[in-house]
Amino acid sequence: MFGLKHAINGIIDLIKQERNAKFHTVSTVVVIYVGFRLGFTGSEWIWISLAVAGVWVAELFNSALERITDLVSPEQNELAKKAKDYAAGAVLMMAIWAIIVFLIIALPRLLLNLML
Repeated sequence: MFGLKHAINGIIDLIKQERNAKFHTVSTVVVIYVGFRLGFTGSEWIWISLAVAGVWVAELFNSALERITDLVSPEQNELAKKAKDYAAGAVLMMAIWAIIVFLIIALPRLLLNLML
């Protein structure tokens, strides 16, 4: 249970400190709301939850890597910049995939609702 407290504190701190995490929080709430409104099936929720969790995991690792990089290289350094850019790129790739998953699942339902 001790590790769980640290993990929860890390997530809460990330949301408080990082603008992108605030955006991910809002996006997560919107996706869940839309999913309930559109009546996603169990298998659709599995894909949605994997996509959402993937974005959060990527953001947590990205933020951790940024902190470690700042700690070991507080001055401007091209290698440190590359490490941060690569980690940010991983978040972007995961976010794009999550958006695609959401659109594949939600778009047909939205279009069907518009036609009715």
